[in-house]
Amino acid sequence: MLFNNDTSYHSFQVNVQKRMSHSFQFGGAYTYSKGMDSSSGTIAGDSFSNSVTTWFWFDPKISHARSDFDVTHSAVLNGIWQVPGPRAGLKSVMLGGWEMGSIFKMNTGIPTTPLIGGDAIGAENSGSDPFSIPDLVPGCAATNSNFKSNPNGVFLGYINPACYTLPKATPEIASRCVPFVGSGTLANPQFPGTCSNLLGNAGRNSITGPPLVNLDFSLYKNFAVKKISESFSVQFRAEFFNILNHPNFGPPLPFFNSGQAQIFKLNGTLSGGGGLQYLVTQPRDIQFALKIIW
Repeated sequence: MLFNNDTSYHSFQVNVQKRMSHSFQFGGAYTYSKGMDSSSGTIAGDSFSNSVTTWFWFDPKISHARSDFDVTHSAVLNGIWQVPGPRAGLKSVMLGGWEMGSIFKMNTGIPTTPLIGGDAIGAENSGSDPFSIPDLVPGCAATNSNFKSNPNGVFLGYINPACYTLPKATPEIASRCVPFVGSGTLANPQFPGTCSNLLGNAGRNSITGPPLVNLDFSLYKNFAVKKISESFSVQFRAEFFNILNHPNFGPPLPFFNSGQAQIFKLNGTLSGGGGLQYLVTQPRDIQFALKIIW
């Protein structure tokens, strides 16, 4: 993080709790937040690797945008239910002492930055990530809402490349522009009128990654052992993490052997990126445990 960085965080938080009564306990929390800064990361050791590590130190306003770790909406619901049943006699061995619990979490995704691969602008930021920014087509949806599959069942990319174009030369700087050559040459470029040494308007962290939805579930059976003490019991636990086996993807990464957030190659041709490559939660996981309580 730069010393002259401009950082802010604002949030609205709501928390609701219902303590154990009538064999039921419930809790819920919601946070609406917005984190803004000019640079969130360093070259190494970051928890988040979803954006450019080093931006222009001489003008932080260029990169002032959502933080790499910004999550706008986050909600968590949890509940515990002590299932009614006999507390004594032989029936209690099978029908009594059951508990069920669950945690349901939802949050919006973290941001990422659409890029042009390589050092197209000629920043020569040796030792850091080379990057350039494309232009965003006004009014175009930058991400595919049906990215998992279209009506034909074909897996789509998360980023919509049709919403991005190469930076265009303006009359004021046309004489200083270096066009993207594609398969052509500087004298006869494939993309005339473009400007490879111009930073596009798409901006830092302008794409929001996929949301997260996760449901965990647990089932307990308590066996009271009165012969040892009044409070002694043995608890059998069955816990199901991501019980719905819902896939939760991270955003397309710009670097780190991925480059999926790079819309164009250095020469201006489409990169074929924009897809999702990694999960942020594990597939369904089931574990059993035995707990002794005294």
